[in-house]
Amino acid sequence: MVSRPRIVFCYRYGLLGGVSAQLLNRYPYLSREFDVRIVYERDHGMVSRFPAGVASEARTPEAMETALRDARADITVVMDSPRFIDAWRAVGAPGKLVLEVHTTTANLVYLKHRDQFDGLSHIVTVSSYMERLLGEYGLSGLAPITIVPNCLDDRWRVPSSPVPLDGKPVVWVGKLDGHKRWRTAVDLVDQLSEAPDVTLLPIFVGGLTSPERELHAITTRLAGSKGLAHAVWWPKVEYDLMPSLYTSVGFNGGVHLSTTVNESFGMAVAESVIRGCPVVAPAVGALPELLPEAALYEPGDWKSAREKAHRAMVDPSFREELLSSADHLRTLTDPERAADIYREVVAQVLKTA
Repeated sequence: MVSRPRIVFCYRYGLLGGVSAQLLNRYPYLSREFDVRIVYERDHGMVSRFPAGVASEARTPEAMETALRDARADITVVMDSPRFIDAWRAVGAPGKLVLEVHTTTANLVYLKHRDQFDGLSHIVTVSSYMERLLGEYGLSGLAPITIVPNCLDDRWRVPSSPVPLDGKPVVWVGKLDGHKRWRTAVDLVDQLSEAPDVTLLPIFVGGLTSPERELHAITTRLAGSKGLAHAVWWPKVEYDLMPSLYTSVGFNGGVHLSTTVNESFGMAVAESVIRGCPVVAPAVGALPELLPEAALYEPGDWKSAREKAHRAMVDPSFREELLSSADHLRTLTDPERAADIYREVVAQVLKTA
């Protein structure tokens, strides 16, 4: 019997959402043909979400080396986690090395250290925007680049019953940091609450792992504004409940407002639109690949952001226009499609000498 190729995915944080959600979404499809293993530097509940023996934690360089040595991988995929590249090299660079790039933040600095990529066989990223960005970093000459779009599992395609709400919700989702610009979002929602033709229900989601100073700042800000008196702030919403949340926001005539600095893909945006919740977002990163032009505002043009968000709540034809990319996003984020592309990457990598 011919053994299946073993692929080991290595990532820093085992926290549901982002890259870890992609690993979870891909696993049922990739595991049909490959022996898939996952190693996290820090696990925050992800290891137990996979079948026993699939995922593990390696907190130290020594533990990473042991995990990679024992895995005997045909392909090691390192996802924005350069320490694992060091570990792979320390145990003799077994099999093939694939780099998978998702981040657009300051973490991209590691890409400037070209010497660490000796022996790199392939690069995977998530959008045309990211492919161009990697070219700007000079990586397109190091190895072939393939776009594997982020995918959504079946829970996002199963209808759910919306919850009637008292008001039109404006939902904002993200970490309480400068990259997501939560302070700007709160200011915009506060200003939107002044519109006489809309009864607003502000909903802010995120911040569970934020520094205490940020938690204090958002609670103080929400408590100190009349327009935000009825705001809801959930530091965490279980991932399984997010489809229902977006469905309910859309059903009640609400909108998802994004104030992000940049996005390599834009999962929250795709999730919202697929669930019938229109999005207003800045024209940054990969977001123009996901949203119609009507949904986008120029970065920093907060007047336009506010006007579009308000119009999304009062103009049915505009709402319909904002949701016009839904079918495209359903196809783009199909996990079987992502797995098919990844299979092609594996075939290419294993063919190389």
